[in-house]
Amino acid sequence: MSATLAGRGAALLAAALLGVPGAGCGYALVGAGKGTLPAEVRTVFVRTFVNETTRVGLEQILTDAVLRELSARSRLKPVSREAEADSELKGRLVSYGVQAVRFDEAGRALEYEIAVTAAIVLTERSAEKVLFENSSFSFRQPYKVPPSTEYINVETTAIDTLARPFARSLVTTLLEGF
Repeated sequence: MSATLAGRGAALLAAALLGVPGAGCGYALVGAGKGTLPAEVRTVFVRTFVNETTRVGLEQILTDAVLRELSARSRLKPVSREAEADSELKGRLVSYGVQAVRFDEAGRALEYEIAVTAAIVLTERSAEKVLFENSSFSFRQPYKVPPSTEYINVETTAIDTLARPFARSLVTTLLEGF
């Protein structure tokens, strides 16, 4: 019986030792960690982004995508009234472009690259302290053209395709600090 107890003790010790190296590894799910925001900042009022580009409606599409992404995360909850918010997110869309990057034999575009640059500021409302600021937050997304589409439709669909990854990248940057 003592050999069985010794075997169990050795097995428990080995299991405990194997678990120790990973205990302080620092890994966490994106959007679920503490990040760089102060603990008291739990809510955010997101102003509709200001559109300084020539693409009409871009501000609404990207602002909505950011709100949806924040809602999907647990760290910073969007609120609809400024008075209820611990922080405020403002954005200015300063550039937007679509460029064909791949063509077929006839010269028709098969793939575009869509790019947006925004000036982003996240402020803690009570202290009026800037928590995050990036005057040139850039995001690029390739878009493969479905067969038999017109350019106008391609651009609109490409913007819709860009919105979610743009929002995911921005929110991850805000929450995780990278």
